[in-house]
Amino acid sequence: MTNTVVQINTGLVNVFLIQGGAGCMLVDAGNPGQADLILKQLAEHDVAPDDVRLILITHGHIDHFGSAAALREQTGAPVAIHALDAVAARQGAHQPDSLQPTNRWIGLAMRFPFLHLPNRAPAFEPDVVIEEEWRLDEYGIAGRAVHTPGHTPGSISVLLDGGEAIVGDMVMGKLMGLIRKPGPPVVAWDLEQNQESVRQLLALSPRVVYVGHGGPFRAEDVSAEWNTQP
Repeated sequence: MTNTVVQINTGLVNVFLIQGGAGCMLVDAGNPGQADLILKQLAEHDVAPDDVRLILITHGHIDHFGSAAALREQTGAPVAIHALDAVAARQGAHQPDSLQPTNRWIGLAMRFPFLHLPNRAPAFEPDVVIEEEWRLDEYGIAGRAVHTPGHTPGSISVLLDGGEAIVGDMVMGKLMGLIRKPGPPVVAWDLEQNQESVRQLLALSPRVVYVGHGGPFRAEDVSAEWNTQP
């Protein structure tokens, strides 16, 4: 069973459509109010709302789960998120300890209101709360969700059997509209743990790494950049 990954750009964050041999799933759900935009782009790939069998959220930041409740209503698909980030979905809000700037310059930039992310989204109760490595075969997708904490406590990545990895914001390739190398996130719950999660993911030998902002990247380019990280 093979998978096809389609990167959907919502303007700020990437959402991913995975088309498997027996089903489709979405990875992430964009900002609040973007459900119709995402569904329109799915239609351009001949994917109807009821073709979506699962919506998987990589982590509990609003730009990644903001339209999850609306997409669930329009597709009928269950929404999955890791147990450690489920509180963000239930509250419809970021968890403050996951928004720590990873360097001084980012901290200074975050003082400007126009750089702030939306801070509220429709709250929802997840249908699936992930607590351990989880195979996706029952949704028609040849792959698994793995826990890769650091950016947030419950960050997860999707690793497909064909070698594609979708990692949310564990790796970032775009900052304030500027394309950059595959580097660390601009905010993190635990940056050191994030670095370790990247190394563990690379040890699983992905071919290509899809990220929430910018990208995608060849795995060897991510590896080369991470070898320069402390």
